Amino acid sequence: MGASSGWELCDTTARLVRDIVPGAGHSHPRDLTHGNEVLLFSATDGVWGREPWMSSGVASGTRPLMDVHSGGQGSDAGPFLQCGTTTYFAAKNSVHGRELWKTDGTTKGTELVHDISPGALGSDPDHLTFYDGVLYFTANDGVHGRELWRSDGTEEGTFLLRDFSTEGDLVSSHFELVAGTNALYVKVNIFSPTDRQSSRVQLYRTDGASFVRLVDGTEDNMLGDLTPVGDKLFFTWNFDAPETRLYVTNGTSSLVRYVYTFIGAPLGMVSYKNKLFLSAATGAEGVDFELWRSDGTTSGTTRVKDIHPGAVPSQPTNFTVVKDRLFFVADDGVHGRELWSSDGTSAGTQLHADIAVGALGSEPSELTAVEEYLFFSAYTEAGGREAWVSDTREQGAFEVQGIAPGNMHSLPTDFVRSGWDLYFVASDSTDYGRELRALRIRPAGMCDMSGNGGL
Repeated sequence: MGASSGWELCDTTARLVRDIVPGAGHSHPRDLTHGNEVLLFSATDGVWGREPWMSSGVASGTRPLMDVHSGGQGSDAGPFLQCGTTTYFAAKNSVHGRELWKTDGTTKGTELVHDISPGALGSDPDHLTFYDGVLYFTANDGVHGRELWRSDGTEEGTFLLRDFSTEGDLVSSHFELVAGTNALYVKVNIFSPTDRQSSRVQLYRTDGASFVRLVDGTEDNMLGDLTPVGDKLFFTWNFDAPETRLYVTNGTSSLVRYVYTFIGAPLGMVSYKNKLFLSAATGAEGVDFELWRSDGTTSGTTRVKDIHPGAVPSQPTNFTVVKDRLFFVADDGVHGRELWSSDGTSAGTQLHADIAVGALGSEPSELTAVEEYLFFSAYTEAGGREAWVSDTREQGAFEVQGIAPGNMHSLPTDFVRSGWDLYFVASDSTDYGRELRALRIRPAGMCDMSGNGGL
């Protein structure tokens, strides 16, 4: 089904890709990621433990990528991050501990990048982020503590980029890495193990070589919600609870500008049409979380629409951009928590699908954009929590068939497109446990063609 142009969903019934743990057992696939012409994920087959797997969309092409930690211990591989034709992930074994690995989607092309902290503990790579052709991450080499590293995929090109805790006995922790259009942003907490009062939070901008410090404040001033919008970075800073202040930096100087004051932390922030859209409250009508937008100025920060008029909030969450519209979940006081969409204006903000008719709502979650389609999980009394899909070129949504019967819940998660398939994880609650499922999605007019697109 679908339009004559763009993309077309070829199936409304999901297929089981492979029953990795036969019968009602679970392989619990997770961290589904499009790799180099294959789907990558981790799973446990009851023999090898949790290891990296690959799938081409058919049972015969769904198999372990590598037994990284032999002996059934499992390497606990993941999460995966695709960077061009290379996918990076962290995994552990008894020789190197938990270190940085890479794969091109083949067993032969799966290897350790660098043994950052030699020995059985490993460096525990985390916060994997791709910016300007380079992988950035945090790791502990056993000497400097957890700090910022970079890698080009080679051993010699993997090295400590910056030690933020160079003063006395200070230690770096609680990193957050966010890639913008023209900079990588790094938030880090610096503290002393013996004197927590000296703790502080810092925010930096880097091009991978030089660093510009944007913020240096006390740790109690909670800084978060880092959200790139064009060449800007928005973030929140809590100086005096319950107030939360919105700030912006332009990405080219050390200037940080105050934008607006809200009550409580935003329930979500997203870039849409080169503006920041967020779920925020001012306290003017109670804890009135509604849809707001900001262009980075105080005068340009306004409420888009009062979806639930009065003191009761609509609480927009799960922001997801599909083509030229913003989708989210909200409660207007009539339909319960349902799927909404907006073009950024009050008139263009409307209920998109009333899935569970009545005041309770279907509580959509796992919203995932795939071309013109929005895939998500939703609950109805008759069907339980199942996979749903909306062709966003028109109002409404429909349930994906072929998983759990009646209202037994398939609990779908981890929607991702790889090639010409939309994958997700679900259980039919009877014959099969939590396993990999798929639907075909292809360029319009190509549903009758074989293959998986190799995308």
